[in-house]
Amino acid sequence: PLEGRILIIDDVITAGTAIREVMTIVELAGGNAVGVVIGLDRKERGTSSKSAIQEVEKQFSIPVISIIDMDDILTFLKSQSDMKAVVKDIKTYRKEYGV
Repeated sequence: PLEGRILIIDDVITAGTAIREVMTIVELAGGNAVGVVIGLDRKERGTSSKSAIQEVEKQFSIPVISIIDMDDILTFLKSQSDMKAVVKDIKTYRKEYGV
């Protein structure tokens, strides 16, 4: 049952849409979401110029913590000599969608 204090756990956050949907479900069930743990923060913009995590934290006044983020992944990929093309593609993608 979704009652009492709820910690939301999700695999990845992109725009924050799934978290917003879950918050509605939790609230309608009478639960109280107190935080979110994300496996991977893609560090992308939400619906504004802020990151999806910043938007969710502000909208719901709860902390959102990620285990790893795209900076961590890029740091690892840069250490791999055969990943230069992948790093370039990620950087290009992040120029358009990242924060």
